[in-house]
Amino acid sequence: MRILVQGLESKERVKLLLKLTKIDSENIQRALTDHLCKGHKEDDAAMLNDVPRQNFNRALKRLNDVAGIVEHIKELDWEQFKNQTS
Repeated sequence: MRILVQGLESKERVKLLLKLTKIDSENIQRALTDHLCKGHKEDDAAMLNDVPRQNFNRALKRLNDVAGIVEHIKELDWEQFKNQTS
């Protein structure tokens, strides 16, 4: 599932999501930032940062999975908050 949108994510959001993963390669992190924050195409972001496309795809999928979990937690928290204020 795609939660993160090319070129529309803040660097801070991507940085925080990366903290929830084991993605520690600086090249992959830069490629993800180039794609998600600066709007570079996936191929270009991977190539500019000397990252094999397969590794980039795997990292992007993992980051989207983590973003999906975060969004689900936010939904649960919002429901709980709404129930407490009703």
